[in-house]
Amino acid sequence: MDPKTIVYLIRDREGKVIVLTTYEEAKDFLIPEAPVPGVEERPFSWVLEHHPKALVRIFYQYYYAEELADPV
Repeated sequence: MDPKTIVYLIRDREGKVIVLTTYEEAKDFLIPEAPVPGVEERPFSWVLEHHPKALVRIFYQYYYAEELADPV
């Protein structure tokens, strides 16, 4: 995934980051009991730097953010 790609972050009930590729999908997946409410908009590079083990949902599957990093 291109590091400049804008992604949308929500939190699960334990505060772990879940990354979605569209704002609409992030809104649909919001968890009311999450300790950090709402949707955050960030570049994918920020996710890699701060939450490399965040789950990223793409095409109904989940990957760790670090697995989607462009090879160096």
